[in-house]
Amino acid sequence: MRSVTIIIPVYNEEKILRTQIKRIVEKIEQLHNPLRYEILLVENGSTDKTFDIGRDLSREYAYIRIIQTDTPSYGLAFKAGIKAAKYDVVVQFDIDFWDIKFLDVAVILLDQYDVVIGSKNVSYSKDHRPLVRRIMSKTIELIINYWFDVHITDTHGLKALKKDQILTIIDKISLSNHFFDTELLIRCYHRGYHFLEIPVDLKEIRETRFSFVVRTFEVFYELIRMLMLRTYIVKNKKIKHPGVVLNQSI
Repeated sequence: MRSVTIIIPVYNEEKILRTQIKRIVEKIEQLHNPLRYEILLVENGSTDKTFDIGRDLSREYAYIRIIQTDTPSYGLAFKAGIKAAKYDVVVQFDIDFWDIKFLDVAVILLDQYDVVIGSKNVSYSKDHRPLVRRIMSKTIELIINYWFDVHITDTHGLKALKKDQILTIIDKISLSNHFFDTELLIRCYHRGYHFLEIPVDLKEIRETRFSFVVRTFEVFYELIRMLMLRTYIVKNKKIKHPGVVLNQSI
């Protein structure tokens, strides 16, 4: 039986946390190939009852754990989750965007690849977000690919990784919020890790909680900061990468 830690950063999610976790558990238990798993909730600076609900879930289910970080930061929460993961295979979910089919397939594909990404931007993916958000996402990925000499269609997608490989990189990451996982994947790419991207079905369960203008400003501010750190981020580039495999049939 394969083992996996599912990391879910959570911030002010009291309205949907219990319902979503129960849905995830239900879907996992229906998998044809059973998994040994834990769900690791990483609460980061919430001002509502997110931690209390997560703690109640951890008492109700032996395979759910919750840890806390003080600062509201997706990147720092993901980092803390990787370090605290019980199993060597880790999969990143968002509480409002997850795909059990991706989980089922990705843990097997990690036998052959170092990183498996659930990409919104490959053929056969279904991205139901508003058009303006889809365009913005693809524009950002084009900038990242050009500036950092990578070939990844979605650095913000669902991810399956090997903990022991990621631990060698994670403390070098300088960004802590929107582009934490982008920097992580760029560093993995330039270390020669083997990537596979597979399609996912993205349908968010709610409208964004943050102002589009504010969110756009934050994203592009951090993107510019990351671009300015290019030399530092890719300075350990080791090999000419063979490229990312795009699997459009899963």
